[in-house]
Amino acid sequence: MATQQYTITYGRDRANAIFTDAMTRMYGLVALGVVTTAATIWIGDMVGVGRFVLGMGWIGMLASIALIFGTLFAANGAIRRGNIALATGLYLAFTAIWGLFLSPILIAYTTSMIGLAFVFTGGLFVAMSIVGWTTKRDLTKLGPMLLFGLIGMIVVGLVNSLLIGSSGLFLVINIVLLPIFMALTVWETKQMKQLAQQAAMSGDSGAASQVAVMGSIGLYLNVINMFMIVLSLLGFASND
Repeated sequence: MATQQYTITYGRDRANAIFTDAMTRMYGLVALGVVTTAATIWIGDMVGVGRFVLGMGWIGMLASIALIFGTLFAANGAIRRGNIALATGLYLAFTAIWGLFLSPILIAYTTSMIGLAFVFTGGLFVAMSIVGWTTKRDLTKLGPMLLFGLIGMIVVGLVNSLLIGSSGLFLVINIVLLPIFMALTVWETKQMKQLAQQAAMSGDSGAASQVAVMGSIGLYLNVINMFMIVLSLLGFASND
């Protein structure tokens, strides 16, 4: 932990405790979010919520997307206001809604394929997070570049989905998106580590808690998107 680069205005032991608690909470929330999503995928499959929503066509799809983004924006708003308990609850609600949204999509894949994608994604996430944690390089400019590339790929994906319908272009989009989310994991890990260090050095446990929840949202999204991309690539390779 490279806390020595910041001016310490609080006891070092207390600063270390604040930093450790923030990072532990962040990764714990990412893991809890994944577990929550897995649970609601199973529940959604059992009760048919996801199939019902998709059966409504574009109205159901748009309503689901609106609910997902609405919960995400509400969680970020709670973080900015410093209401960590509310932000955490909204984050978990966000991960639960994702599970219901994904449940009908995963029906197209075998259990073994889903398990392989989960293991592979977990390995990628751990590896990229370690890189972000340990790298000494300045990654400040990397984030905006990656977000710009991500938006571009999303636009291309929507055009392909609505107008073109090319399976080849779908494959290319996923191949490009995977390293983008891998790099975002590296960048976000380093950013959250630095923000937690700054909060810890000033003894601001509240700010450190905000960093933990904020970081968990970003890293969770990276995990989920990497999982879906890997699953799509496995399905494409097996012609499933």
